[in-house]
Amino acid sequence: MSQLFAAVYEIRSASQSRPVLRLNLVVNRVNGSVVGTAMVETVTGDIHEISVRGHHLEIESAESLQAIVLAGTPPIFAVLDEQPDSFQALMVLPSANKTGQAYFKMSVGKIYPRVIDVRDGVARAVLPETVY
Repeated sequence: MSQLFAAVYEIRSASQSRPVLRLNLVVNRVNGSVVGTAMVETVTGDIHEISVRGHHLEIESAESLQAIVLAGTPPIFAVLDEQPDSFQALMVLPSANKTGQAYFKMSVGKIYPRVIDVRDGVARAVLPETVY
């Protein structure tokens, strides 16, 4: 198995009318680091994207579980009004790394700040989209 691999996940809430999160990640198994982007699409069609960094961990339990913990890395300079200024996520996945449970939270906006909070997310691995 490769020590460096791309992972794309889509996270949807069990509730209707909730935002969808898409994670495009690169995982390094050697040092457990994760980098990539998180893109949230709200029910109104707004799309917010933020760079993320985190860790890939193995959870010791009766059955083997993997976890990915992420935090947003907003731009150093002033963030535009509608850009995300914070992000955090936790995914707990079975050993196959295909599906699992997820939690994520993102804050958006300076003038009218709001928080997108999904506590009941279902993460599913998806194939990267092919660009022609």
